[in-house]
Amino acid sequence: MAFGVILLFAGAYLVPAQNADMIQPMHPENRSALQSVISVSWGNETQKPLVPGGEPRTVHLTVTYNTVRNSPFIGKILLFYYLLKHQYVTVVLDIGDMPSWSNASLSTSELRFLVTGAASSQTISLTVAVDESAPAYHVGVVPINLSVETLRGPFGFLPFVNGCEQSCSLNFIPGYLPHIIVEPASDFLNVTPGNTSHLPIAITNHGNGRTVVFVDIVDFPTGDWLISIPDQFIFEVNDTQEIILSVVPPSDFAGTDTITISFTPHNSNDY
Repeated sequence: MAFGVILLFAGAYLVPAQNADMIQPMHPENRSALQSVISVSWGNETQKPLVPGGEPRTVHLTVTYNTVRNSPFIGKILLFYYLLKHQYVTVVLDIGDMPSWSNASLSTSELRFLVTGAASSQTISLTVAVDESAPAYHVGVVPINLSVETLRGPFGFLPFVNGCEQSCSLNFIPGYLPHIIVEPASDFLNVTPGNTSHLPIAITNHGNGRTVVFVDIVDFPTGDWLISIPDQFIFEVNDTQEIILSVVPPSDFAGTDTITISFTPHNSNDY
């Protein structure tokens, strides 16, 4: 006579600085003119991995503009000229190409700075996000380009303040996103007392990294039951494997009972 075991499957789905590489200013058009200099700095906001598919991370960028004098005497005259004119320059910012699984945006693409001969700074926001396909712990880069055009004197002939182009790279890391699908061939297993019954269970890793899945028998009937299932498996991304649950009920078993099994994914690099 065949009896039945109800199977319950429980899965745990767990969702868990940056170097500024500066490029030298472009070749000055007038070696006696003032030279624009731009620098960018930020904090450690992207040291913690970004959650794939989660909220964007905000990074505060400090953009600093200054002018240096290529010629001490002429530079003083030019600075005095621009101080009288109350002249501004515009720093233009844009983001270069990024990985397809990420995106970033700036709170503004233009900053105006007064030409004074002293460094001045402004802070803007950069938001970075990664989608669920982002590879776990793979370093991503946000390339940020900055430029300021050359300022020319009266009638637009002579360059008085040489332009400048800079770029920097902000690094970020997507975190690990565990996501497995557990598909038993059935949630009900017909068993015969004293004999072994088998149930195939397919597991697919839909997460963004190599995953180890721990299998635990959480609850099972009292008595002399023999229950066997592998306790862990390792899966590559999008990998599917089949495991077998084996059940031998005691010879005096009759009726229906329940076995509960949990499947918990973890980043395999942690084990």
